[in-house]
Amino acid sequence: MAKKFRRFTLTLLCGLLVVGLLCFMVDPFYQYHKPWFGMPVILDNAVYQTPGAARNLEYSDAIIGTSMTENFHTKWFDDELGWDTIKLSYSGARSDDLKAIFSIIFSRREPVRHVFMDINDYQLTSPSWTAYVERPEYLYDDNLFNDYQYIFNRDIVIRSWERILDALQGIEDNIDTAYTWEDEALFGREITLNMARGVREALIQGSGDSQEAEPLEQKLALCQENLDNILPFIEQNPDTEFIIFFPPYSMLYWEQIVLRGSLEDMLEIYRYAIQHFLEYENVSLYYFQNEEEIIINLECYRDVCHHRPEYNRYIFDCIRQGENRITRENLDETLLEMYEFAKDYDYEAYWQ
Repeated sequence: MAKKFRRFTLTLLCGLLVVGLLCFMVDPFYQYHKPWFGMPVILDNAVYQTPGAARNLEYSDAIIGTSMTENFHTKWFDDELGWDTIKLSYSGARSDDLKAIFSIIFSRREPVRHVFMDINDYQLTSPSWTAYVERPEYLYDDNLFNDYQYIFNRDIVIRSWERILDALQGIEDNIDTAYTWEDEALFGREITLNMARGVREALIQGSGDSQEAEPLEQKLALCQENLDNILPFIEQNPDTEFIIFFPPYSMLYWEQIVLRGSLEDMLEIYRYAIQHFLEYENVSLYYFQNEEEIIINLECYRDVCHHRPEYNRYIFDCIRQGENRITRENLDETLLEMYEFAKDYDYEAYWQ
């Protein structure tokens, strides 16, 4: 009996060793090294691959942020701006997620020349610890003792074999199109209206977000807590240029803000955040929320916020040409015009 147990234990240990060695050598989430043996870089699981990609892949410039950045192509930045770009963004990233990513990229030996990122309302108004997708902390920290969750993970074994097959089939890197969602079927007026209908009805019936009743001072304090996850990295890395843009939400987003009775407060929160970003010489800000031709056309959207991928290209072109830049001089006028447009817009026309 003891002999059988020892044989079983030895077999188990040998199996674990083989599995661990396979996962380490292939390393599909790039936790320990960039790809070996000619295997391609395949980025298809943003939350799980972002820390390893940030730590070990080769780049000097980074796209960081939320799903609003996922349809940017790194090739645009590389070919037209001379960058060497990696995409380190994932859907719903809160300010604490940005802090985790920044902590990794600014701990590298190689300097990061440019950070291209978006800022969305929930990154300023939600508690920083809330998460749209929970991060696997064992991939983000430096604790080797919890890496067994990665090395001895069935899904990682499967991913490792997939990467081996990719290499054998000659599949190339997908860095340029990583995480993109560009399917035409996702977008349209009816799709967008259907996505917004339930929230609209709840707000009209008076069952909206209780957070809206909070005083502006409390909202600004929460905004500051979120900024505290971002601003120290800007201040401590003056040689890195941070290019930050505010994406264009549809008018259905602004209708929800109006129905909540928080239009003035929301724009004050934006003003507060923008003023803080403008304190740094290594930050340039670009504002697209007032792009009327885009935001009124629901054919351009898949929900109240997410627009067609061609507008990612439009945003890139505007920023490349220095257009839509927001400064201390035009900040008040820009936000006032946005307030007047959102306050007086005929939202009912969408629903008739």
